[in-house]
Amino acid sequence: MSWKILRVLTTNKCNYRCLYCHNEGQSFSSTQKCLSFKKFIDVLQNIGDTGISEIRFSGGEPLLNEYTVDMIEWTDNNTNYEIGLATNGSMMTESLAIRLSNTRVMVTLHLAALNPKNYSNITGGDIRKLKQCIELFEKYNIRYSFNHVLYPKTICNLEETINYSVSHSKQLKLLPYIERGCKNASSEIIQQIEDKINKYDYKKVYDNTSGITWLNFPNGAVIKIIDSSCYSKDISKCRNYAEIRLLPDTCLQSCIFGKPIVLPRVSDISKKMEELWEKFNVCPKV
Repeated sequence: MSWKILRVLTTNKCNYRCLYCHNEGQSFSSTQKCLSFKKFIDVLQNIGDTGISEIRFSGGEPLLNEYTVDMIEWTDNNTNYEIGLATNGSMMTESLAIRLSNTRVMVTLHLAALNPKNYSNITGGDIRKLKQCIELFEKYNIRYSFNHVLYPKTICNLEETINYSVSHSKQLKLLPYIERGCKNASSEIIQQIEDKINKYDYKKVYDNTSGITWLNFPNGAVIKIIDSSCYSKDISKCRNYAEIRLLPDTCLQSCIFGKPIVLPRVSDISKKMEELWEKFNVCPKV
């Protein structure tokens, strides 16, 4: 076994202030960082045979880095990796949408709520920008799905979010709320989800190796319920998922609660990833 997913955090900047944000394990800092296009290419050209099969671009809000779409295009043109992009959609323009439509990227949009006031209270953003982004994706046939955080204080938005995703035949990933100390704040919500969708016909599949429950609907909609291994300290699930993070300063991080590891030289990344995999046997203390 080895790492499968490289999550590239192209920036620690974000224009939203979501109530439950963990910023992908990056410390919240007044110092704003962006990964340069050159450093990104250096990284991918030095990964070598590390087992990586997918590159996922994230942040912060990755589109605040002016080179993120350049990175996606380069990955599309020069590699066979699967490509993902996680964004709040607020920075999407028609020109960016056209560029993305010419790649194999799969975009995940954060759907915090459908009610405009609730959306603003949770994210600090404007849902009209998300709706405009969805319209562009539909216009240019860009593949996209949604995610939603199971945060106890915003649970009133869950049923409406599920109904929207299912009725539009989209995939919805339900993410656990994770904080330092790893209290399972989402556990009761997870138990309630099936009660909220019992009006639908669906097939349920549980993947024991990843801890993911799949709810598959006849119209092609999918709900993925993520049961975080942080709660049970089950490192085997994390090893099966096998995602490692590249931070904007090119540090590596094997867990959102783990200490970032400095790369002396980008050319050392393949060796360092192998070393981190060998040590990826216990959860960090949080």
